Amino acid sequence: MSVTSHILHPDTQAILLLCGSLGRPRASESPLTLGEYNQVAQWLQQQDLRPANLLEPEGITRVQTAGTELPLGERVVSLVARGTALALAVENWTHKGLWVVGRSDPRYPQRLRTRLGRYSPPILYGVGERSLLDSGGLAIVGSRDADEEALDFTRAVSLACARQGVAVVSGGARGVDSEAMQSALDCEGIVLGVLADSLARAAVAGKYRPALRAGRMVLVSPYDPEAGFNTGNAMNRNKAIYALSDFALVVSASLAKGGTWEGAIENLRRSWVPLFVRSADPHSGNQRLIEKGGNAVDRTVLTHTVSLDSWLNGRDLASATPLPFDSPTQPVAAVVTDMIVPAPAESAPARPNPETVEPVLTADRDDPTDLFPIVWPHIKRALAAAHTEREVAELFQLEIKQTQIWLRRALDLGHVRKLNKPVRYVAEESSILALPLFDSHDED
Repeated sequence: MSVTSHILHPDTQAILLLCGSLGRPRASESPLTLGEYNQVAQWLQQQDLRPANLLEPEGITRVQTAGTELPLGERVVSLVARGTALALAVENWTHKGLWVVGRSDPRYPQRLRTRLGRYSPPILYGVGERSLLDSGGLAIVGSRDADEEALDFTRAVSLACARQGVAVVSGGARGVDSEAMQSALDCEGIVLGVLADSLARAAVAGKYRPALRAGRMVLVSPYDPEAGFNTGNAMNRNKAIYALSDFALVVSASLAKGGTWEGAIENLRRSWVPLFVRSADPHSGNQRLIEKGGNAVDRTVLTHTVSLDSWLNGRDLASATPLPFDSPTQPVAAVVTDMIVPAPAESAPARPNPETVEPVLTADRDDPTDLFPIVWPHIKRALAAAHTEREVAELFQLEIKQTQIWLRRALDLGHVRKLNKPVRYVAEESSILALPLFDSHDED
């Protein structure tokens, strides 16, 4: 696990002062809620200011003279004065390997900003490989009290994800969430955990330490790292689980109650990502979610050889249903990392499956059988964390020579960076430049 820096982006410093607990604040220093911070952010935008301007005397003066234009002005001034508490808190988090990003920080996950807009958390605390937050994946969620059949299904799906380089996104709660995350970690898969409580404790947990150090895991929370369990927090963090993924799978849900149900219903209403639901007891919440628009799947889907490309385009994962995925009436597109993979048109020839086509042992770019453009998006996802040539070969069941050819080609094209001691490869991150205080679209 990389060493965390004490240095925070100036906007993040200001947002932490406004929204962070920083220990036990006095009543006059009660941190701003999401809605209150949005009011302040809107005022800053109208004044052509950034949160970082609140760290300067001129910015504070403008807050003090805003009057009724900023009803929260007095609290803003009081909260921004907590510089000593901020320094102590950041030092404490740093010693535990934690990092912090604010909503105006260039390193803040673009998926959260784009999908959640003003509902995205002002502050995100985390530990582990931050770049994984832009890798997407399959959100696997379910009840804390799931039965053994549901947990067995969870383990099987997580294993499939790990083998094909699909990140598992979940919430770390007892039951389906923790089973999904641990099963993927046991197979050296990639895991994104969005926690509702106790991030500081999870950051040093023995079961997560190897994956965090290897760069295969990131844990984040929109709540103070020391915060205990809170039902409201557990409900609200579900937004981030869906927003960070490409697709979501509900393994088990209680009917019309609980966080899994509420999160799935909100995702269906907001259309953040396509929702798949395990077929189960017809009287359960699962069946009602299917009736409301979720795509039904059962164990037969696990008997098929599912290619990563087909999985991400939603076809093979839904092959056990009568839904017309193979002949969509309109083009479908799945967001994969920083690129959009369109579904092929109905009349288009089927693309070769990288798992069934004999490897090409040349790097001739004019060769019409060149598979590199097809396999690279999948390798890129796996290289969100650094891997050796042999690890990549084993992950995709390739010959080592073919793996070396494709990695050298990716290096020549600037798609990867080569790390030394030991030699590993990691995908280059896309740069994010301008970041407004709010995304271009607002939600209801």
